[in-house]
Amino acid sequence: MALLWKVQCLVLTGPPNFRPALVDFVGTFTRNLSLMVCGHVLIGPRQQRMPELQLIANGHTKWLHKRKIKAFYSDVIAEDLRSGVQTLLQATGLGRMKPNILVVGFKKNWQSAHPATVEDYIGILHDAFDFNYGVCVMRMREGLNISRVMQAHINPVFDPAEDNKEARASGPSVSGPLDPEALVQEEQASTIFQSEQGKKTIDVYWLFDDGGLTLLIPYLLGRKKRWSKCRIRVFVGGQINRMDQERKATKRFEDMIAPFRLNDGFKDEATVTEMRRDCPWKISDEEINKTRVKSLRQVRLNEILLDYSRDAALVVTTLPIGRKGKCPSSLYMAWLEMLSQDLRPPVILIRGNQENVLTFYCQ
Repeated sequence: MALLWKVQCLVLTGPPNFRPALVDFVGTFTRNLSLMVCGHVLIGPRQQRMPELQLIANGHTKWLHKRKIKAFYSDVIAEDLRSGVQTLLQATGLGRMKPNILVVGFKKNWQSAHPATVEDYIGILHDAFDFNYGVCVMRMREGLNISRVMQAHINPVFDPAEDNKEARASGPSVSGPLDPEALVQEEQASTIFQSEQGKKTIDVYWLFDDGGLTLLIPYLLGRKKRWSKCRIRVFVGGQINRMDQERKATKRFEDMIAPFRLNDGFKDEATVTEMRRDCPWKISDEEINKTRVKSLRQVRLNEILLDYSRDAALVVTTLPIGRKGKCPSSLYMAWLEMLSQDLRPPVILIRGNQENVLTFYCQ
């Protein structure tokens, strides 16, 4: 397997010390090999945020160096998170040293979060594909955001307290001035990606040919010392024949999306149109029927992952895609939730941009 294409990652960490597991995971396979940039969007008026921007950048760079992560730190000021990420997607890097993969954490609180923030989250994934990036979404059972114990700026789309009405009215808050030296001197949180993984497995569920990115990242991980004893197992997608036997799991999925349904079956067309305009994230009866097979597929895949990969060191699977403008954000998040829930090992959902990233050759 020869590499003609380098993995170069833009990682939406916010402040890197808020999501050390995300930093450590990407830093593992990019170290001494390719580019890693930690992206942070500060939300608010430019004049208000500029002093903070200048203050924190140096501290976060020193934090990365102390953690021995070879990465750049890049921040921007924007009116909202999505426009800030769009700026990072277009402006980060130089020449051939430009990111080609966007790495984000899974939005764990999507069911309780304000629908607008979920719309932004899904919009960011679509923006990445539009700008010809691959996308990598990371989920850990215990979550990624440790900001509750940190004293730093919070990005509202990823903040666990983002639904607090008072906070939303006043905008993002800063709990006192951030001292760059204090940031460097703080005790660093440990993560599983800093440990030897032993003789476990990296399980890859390659369900769609997206150019090979779903295979490449596990391969790069396996070359690193901490993961070198892990065996890579590749599961290739086939026909799922047990759809009708998954009634209990299917009911769980239906209960999950119930609060987000329009229930428009018996409403007149004018009322439905108005409801769709006011609540674009809600799911119509027609959309549920059209996507039933795909929804059941995520249910069944989760059961397969639980059966075969419960004790894996890492699970990597193809990221399902919802058509832009056709799949409500709540339905798409329900797919991701159903696919990756209840798994003990970290789950990485990957989708390439159709660019071929691998070359196979024989000697």
